[in-house]
Amino acid sequence: MDTQPQKELVTGETWYKPGDEIPNVGMKLFALRNQCTECNVCEVACSLVHSPDGEINPQLSRVRIDHAPEKPTRINQEGLGFVAEICHHCGNPPPCAEVCPTDAFYYDPKTLAAVIDQDNCIQCMECVPGCPFDVVFVAPSGELLKCDLCGGDPVCVKACSTRPEMLNKGKQYNRMPVLFYEEQSDFNRISREKPVARDEVGMMQAMLEAGKISSGA
Repeated sequence: MDTQPQKELVTGETWYKPGDEIPNVGMKLFALRNQCTECNVCEVACSLVHSPDGEINPQLSRVRIDHAPEKPTRINQEGLGFVAEICHHCGNPPPCAEVCPTDAFYYDPKTLAAVIDQDNCIQCMECVPGCPFDVVFVAPSGELLKCDLCGGDPVCVKACSTRPEMLNKGKQYNRMPVLFYEEQSDFNRISREKPVARDEVGMMQAMLEAGKISSGA
């Protein structure tokens, strides 16, 4: 088992003393409810960039996709309920940092996201139940994993398979991307938008329009 600590993709470290006023995170991760297809690409991408040796392992991801059909508010009309479990980046200091007995959390000076310093963490697990959204995860090695916003460029957002540029033009889609990295007000506006219908044209027509085949094929 690899004992190297998982990588944090941050731009630096800012430490605050107990009682200091800490600015809150501005841009956060958000997920549209009932749009996730459980492709798990976000988990793969997150584990890939954070693993010290580039390991693709969803257990090393800081974002998890859960299937929660028992929660009616999370189920769509087809009876599916794939939920993106992401860090909410609570007001600083977040609950996970407040319960840490070793003050092992520092802050990314660019995003202001709270980040776990693995050198100071004693793996007491207090931050796991301390998180009200259950999004502090435990790696197979025992390390505590928390979203660091990839230093301000979240890879999970870019990898989301329902982004328009990721879609197969030969299929029919009527949904929006799942993950967003936005200010709260901007996400509120986005969440009120209706998904743009993309009419199915068929693979042959898509290839014709792309110039990959000729009409005589």
